[in-house]
Amino acid sequence: MEILVYIISDADGVGISRLASNTMQKFDIDYKEKTFTNIRTNDDLSTILYQINTNNSQKIIFNSLNDPDHNKFLNDFSNKTDILSIDYTSYSLNKISDFLGVEPVEGLAEDDYRIVHHYKRLDALDFAIKYDDGRDFKGLKYCDICIIGVSRSSKTPLSVYLASIGYKVINVPILLESRVPRELFEIDSKKIFGLTLDKNRLQKIRKERLKSINLSSNSNYSDIGHIEKELDFANKLMEDLDCQIIDVTYKSIEEISEYIISSIENIN
Repeated sequence: MEILVYIISDADGVGISRLASNTMQKFDIDYKEKTFTNIRTNDDLSTILYQINTNNSQKIIFNSLNDPDHNKFLNDFSNKTDILSIDYTSYSLNKISDFLGVEPVEGLAEDDYRIVHHYKRLDALDFAIKYDDGRDFKGLKYCDICIIGVSRSSKTPLSVYLASIGYKVINVPILLESRVPRELFEIDSKKIFGLTLDKNRLQKIRKERLKSINLSSNSNYSDIGHIEKELDFANKLMEDLDCQIIDVTYKSIEEISEYIISSIENIN
């Protein structure tokens, strides 16, 4: 019987796609693969699942769906059909082997946790890049960690570092001239971490940044008065959100990450 493997994700699905390929290579069988990514609505997902269910081939769905509604929709579909649905939480090489009725090629079996964690990190990095610097606030309701702060407060390097460990991180810039996304007030404040730092240190960092891109340092961006207003506005917002505030003035990315991870793990 023909084996069809489907990749479904509401992001770019880099990690889950590679996990699917790595897994299927462990079995000495031919299969066809089709990918559906950046799914936005249940209607989109419904159309895809209807398409998947139109033939009698043996089918496996590898998915990395962040939206709980999407997950429930897919799980309900899987329970009503003879289609195996696999995500990072439910991944098991033995389960896939039982479903296919084929043993993995000798010597290619690996520890489930190790392999899943590796590809989960890829998806977390994909997530961090997709939602970097407030590009899309929709990611707020799916994130493990939300980092907020003014420009040059280490939001992006911190996000990438945490993502490399496996956390889905979104970072949101706080700007005097821009509205605060309402979505920030709709998520658990315990997942939000506000970064602040000494105004003089921030001014020095911003002047170095302007110099590195050949721009004049005589601008609002590096003006100490403007920086004070930004920091005051940011700190007031952080207090309104009731989030944890971290002074990153002389802290390394590793130190800040360790504190955030400890806080997040205590929530769970």
